[in-house]
Parts: sequence; C-alpha cells; structure tokens
Amino acid sequence: MFKRIIFALLYNKGEFYLSRNFRLQKVGNVDWLKNNFGFGETCDFIDELIIINVTLNPTTDDFKRYFKDVKKLREKIFVPITLGGGIRKLDNVKKCFENGADKILINYLAHHGKSIFDKIANIFGEQSISIMADYKKNKKGELHTYINGGKIESKSLRKFIKSCINLKFGELILNSIDNDGTGSGLDLKCLNMIPNNFFKPVLLMGGAGKPEHFKSVLSHKKISGLITANLFNFLGTGLKQARDFSIKNRIKLVKFNRIEGSA
Repeated sequence: MFKRIIFALLYNKGEFYLSRNFRLQKVGNVDWLKNNFGFGETCDFIDELIIINVTLNPTTDDFKRYFKDVKKLREKIFVPITLGGGIRKLDNVKKCFENGADKILINYLAHHGKSIFDKIANIFGEQSISIMADYKKNKKGELHTYINGGKIESKSLRKFIKSCINLKFGELILNSIDNDGTGSGLDLKCLNMIPNNFFKPVLLMGGAGKPEHFKSVLSHKKISGLITANLFNFLGTGLKQARDFSIKNRIKLVKFNRIEGSA
C-alpha cells in the first residue's frame, strides 16, 4: 500500500494561519498564499490537501467566505481535497461536497454519537469521512482528546479511538497539540493507544519539521500517511525535498512524473 504525504492549510475568516500548540498566527489571505508560495505548483509534491476552517462557531457567512477562497485555491490544484472544520450538521457536509471536497473532516461530531456518520456514509460513502482527534497531555500527564480548538477536554485518547470503531468513516487522523508547530518530530507513542481490532488507516499530524521526520513516520507499519501544516518549512521546495528524501529511503510513495522529471 502506498503511503501519503498531505498538506493542511488552516483558514479563519479570510486569512491563513500558522499554528503552534493551537495558538494561531495570521500569515496572509488566499492571494498572498498563491503569490508568495506559488501555491498550486507546490501541490505537485503532495498526495492530498486538507483545508481546515479553524473559525470557532462559524456562521453561514463564514462558510460562504471559506468556500469562496477554497474555489480560488482549487483553480490550480489537482489533488484530492478534504474540507472541514466547524461541521455540526448534515447541511455543512453537503455544502463541502458541493464546493469541491473529495472528503470531509470531522472532529466535534465524533465525540457526540453516530447517527450523522450513518447519514453521511449512506449518501457519500464511508471513505469520504476523515475523523481528526486533537489530543495532548492533560494535567495528569494522560493523553486526552480536546474539542473547540483544543479548549475543552473530552475523552481519553484511548477511549476516543475505541469509540470510533462503531462509527462509519474512512480514516483517523491523530493530531498532537503538544507537538503542533514545533518542528520537533511527530508523536509515535500515540500509536500505543490504538486497539488491535482497529483496522482503519491512521495518519499522524503535528510536529513535522524536516524530511527525516517524514521517513521515520511513513516507515511505520501502522501509519498510512503524514500531514503537515508547516507553511514556512514545507512550502516552496520543502515538500519536494521531503518527498524525494522519503522515496530515496524506500518509503512507498507514488512517484509523480513531474517530480521525477520525465514526461
């Protein structure tokens, strides 16, 4: 099975952001992103793109602005796109697919029952649903999941993953708040929380800072892919370098012709 390298963009009310331990720093709007980083060409070196709406409690107008800027980005992007953030009802899901999503990203609703997962899966298929678990160590040093932008503590990570077994979805993303934006490497210890009867693809996010991190994560047999949202480390030539380094170290990634330089 091929592994995946995925880039994530963090979006809030018309601007894109960097994140460190879930503290956001504004960097620019969609035109800034395209003009400064050649965004579009950069996507030649990733397998998928996630655009996360990190706006807290987004309104109808917030979603409209989000989808408008997603449309601008999609003009030069030809990889599968996952949209999500702030999804609370089926209409939010339908709007994501109407605006170009190949998959949708769900966090909050995964903590609150399974009925909406059944509805989404019946309409769009289980493979269209990605669940993201934002987690960090709590005051007791235990790994717990958090909702509402990392502000409200929910279930232990182990219990959350176990609860997901009963949901209809395609893949699970484990996103370390403690490692987020640090560039210090990803948290492989979280994989110990996955029960033996969990058979969905697992992706890690939070902490990628150099090509060696891609190799160490993607070489792990339990990992399907790595996600980074590090704008300054991995846009420009950074994603190409990370992909080339991984392929040279025998990570099974799709070899795009445009990367290899052949026709």
